[in-house]
Amino acid sequence: MMHHGRLGTVGGLFRYPVKSLRGEALNAAQVLPSGLQGDRLWAFRDVARNEITSAKRSPLLLQIAATLSEDGPAPRARLSLPTGDVTFSDATDCSAAVSKYIGRQLSIFGLRPASDTGHYARANVAPENYEANVREVLGLLPDEPFPDFSKLPREAMMNATLPGTYFDAATIHIVLASELRQMQSSIPDAGVGAMRFRPNIVLNDLDSPLSSQDLIGVRIKAGGAVVIADSHVPRCAMTTHAQDQLPKAPQIMRTLVRDWKHNFGLYASVLQGGQIRMGAPVERAG
Repeated sequence: MMHHGRLGTVGGLFRYPVKSLRGEALNAAQVLPSGLQGDRLWAFRDVARNEITSAKRSPLLLQIAATLSEDGPAPRARLSLPTGDVTFSDATDCSAAVSKYIGRQLSIFGLRPASDTGHYARANVAPENYEANVREVLGLLPDEPFPDFSKLPREAMMNATLPGTYFDAATIHIVLASELRQMQSSIPDAGVGAMRFRPNIVLNDLDSPLSSQDLIGVRIKAGGAVVIADSHVPRCAMTTHAQDQLPKAPQIMRTLVRDWKHNFGLYASVLQGGQIRMGAPVERAG
């Protein structure tokens, strides 16, 4: 059913200063054309694979928490490891500390220009290994179909992240509280929560549940910002990996494939920057 006017309120607001590390919940955030201020400013590259890495391949990254620290001359990320160790994105020991915990040699990088195509490119995969490689990343069983990637930007399919950013495919990611509740009710033992899906915004629509499908192409005003919902989000194995108090839950992927055709949440792009606060109204912008 298509809803008009008010859609709900901002029920969650998150940013992830380092790609694939756990992020931080916010009371307020500034939305820029490039996304939430402070979101995905750093990423790790796998030295052996020569590629920007993620928790799709290194699930232990999700056990490391990252918050944005602005106590110095320039923003930096504070990384808290489960071992109790703390390091910073600008520390000389940052890459070594994370590599030791993950068990692979990683190097941390800040954003590079989009023209640095080699930095953002995917690693080469032999044609005979392509399907197995994709199934590993997506967490699919041999008999499960691939998702439909046709609505994603071509650059997202050709690169590890969108060039000039550390986003997989879009600058803003929204999930609906009603759909989180729906999934939780279908697999009550899985510990479904917003952080499984790593949104920037949780749209609290519990008083009048929406459908993600009905919001595709809709201009959405949240606080002082306006975004447009461009496409669904094809999900991957990251939704199933353990993080903090959430255990590994492969049944989430089985449910996503069976009941949701792989898609959960919305990718959006920024039309107008502005500040968003928890509890702010979320409305159709026309």
